[in-house]
Amino acid sequence: MAHAPERVMVGRLLKNIREHDRIVGGINDASTQRAVEFYAPVLTKGKIIKMTATAAEVTKTAENTFRDLQIAAVNQLALYCEAMGVNVYDVRAGIDSLKGEGITRAILWPGAGVGGHCLTKDTYHLERGAKVLGSHLDYPDGTDSIYVIARKINDFMPKHMHHLTLDALGRIDKRLKGAKIAILGWAFINDSDDARNPPSESYRDLLVGGGAEVAVHDPYVLSYPGVELNRELEEVVKEADCISIMTAHREYFKLDPEWMKRLTGQKNPIIVDGRNVIEPDKFIDVGFVYKGIGRGDKNGHDIRSFP
Repeated sequence: MAHAPERVMVGRLLKNIREHDRIVGGINDASTQRAVEFYAPVLTKGKIIKMTATAAEVTKTAENTFRDLQIAAVNQLALYCEAMGVNVYDVRAGIDSLKGEGITRAILWPGAGVGGHCLTKDTYHLERGAKVLGSHLDYPDGTDSIYVIARKINDFMPKHMHHLTLDALGRIDKRLKGAKIAILGWAFINDSDDARNPPSESYRDLLVGGGAEVAVHDPYVLSYPGVELNRELEEVVKEADCISIMTAHREYFKLDPEWMKRLTGQKNPIIVDGRNVIEPDKFIDVGFVYKGIGRGDKNGHDIRSFP
């Protein structure tokens, strides 16, 4: 008996199984060796890393916890940049530019939230393992771990999208109640139909709870319990007061601002970009009210009016 945690991404399963290093941890040396013999013929590039079964599970949960922590770090930075009127993507590019021996700047990308099956739970599995299996966990009393704080930041991002939406509505003297909101993207990962624990759901719940009429577009997700999904972008955007981009599907990078504005029929429609998909100025120039995560340089722009 051995534990060999998955290390695969959506749409890349067979490639990842062959090419990623494989963690293998048996309940004893004999089990570990048999598991190594089983997996070795499958790998084409990756190597096998042997350890105990418990260490293999810690590796799995810590791997996802670290990724969640990296995302939370740049999400926190995005919130700071918004408050200071700065473009987080400029700052990110500056940080990422420093290269050299001994320098590590593994900075990821901010966004409207984290979804999926692994990152949303593995932090808590890792925490529980330390408390259940550990003989003594020496840690400051009453203090959340850095990992749990990261989880809370990432869970907050759909609520931040809600705050951006309310702020944008307020700029054109509209209220959430009765507003029509078009959500673009339901899957938690771009160009995929994977809709497990999507941050779009938390955002939608907040909108519906505030009395908004919400329509959801996704070109890949066919169905989701309790939520009506539409694959026709034109139908979702039509007469919308606000368009909110929650997933970076490739189709959304091609959105035409003039076409979108005509569909809404609004003098100053709103677009809230949670994935840095659009070029803000192109939408602002035709009369959109723009809000974007980490775009402190644009979120307070002058609103263009047309006769």
